Amino acid sequence: MIKYILVLLSVLSIVPAPAQSLIPFAFLTEDDNKLIRENDSVKFYEASGGDSSYMVSLNEEASYYKLLNKEHKVIAEGAYIVEGDKYLQDGKWIERYETGKIKKEGYFHRNDPIGTWQEFYPNGKLKIVSNYGAINDFNEIRTCLSGTYQEYYPSGKLKVNGFYSGKIVTKTDTIILTDPVTDQKVIKTPQHTALEPQKAGHWEYYTETGELDKKEDF
Repeated sequence: MIKYILVLLSVLSIVPAPAQSLIPFAFLTEDDNKLIRENDSVKFYEASGGDSSYMVSLNEEASYYKLLNKEHKVIAEGAYIVEGDKYLQDGKWIERYETGKIKKEGYFHRNDPIGTWQEFYPNGKLKIVSNYGAINDFNEIRTCLSGTYQEYYPSGKLKVNGFYSGKIVTKTDTIILTDPVTDQKVIKTPQHTALEPQKAGHWEYYTETGELDKKEDF
């Protein structure tokens, strides 16, 4: 029995930012969500945490999620896995415009984008092609932009052509704690590693007329 339901909150762009989700989810108890109807394998809920006119479809047997708008058109769909009390995007995901045309598509590995992602303009023309690579960091799989990257104008002409390289970096956090004995403020600076995309190699930028505007080398 499903204990939690996935609910659409917002949609984030997939251009350059490490490990961001196409569709973030909140987790609510089944009792807090309104069950509209169900059959042998699919349950339909009223979406909450966003537009209540949207409807969520969960296929428990196939572990497949769909988000439908008020016209009952699918605007987001994909595979997921359950880990404890959480749902993780895992497998192919598609986001659509209200017209039904594809807006973004690609694959997730445990909530992180992986492999080739494509983003499209409302007219169906290709907008962005990006690649996400994976690195095994002490038995933890991390992904970020890594590989070729292209942007296109609505006309279809190439706008940006480049390459990203994923790099593990060390970051320092600053945490202010209160000592329970002295009631004094204590500053801690723990470190952690993160995987970040960095521009690498040769980058080219073009005007809308197709002329080379500038070049960069990293």
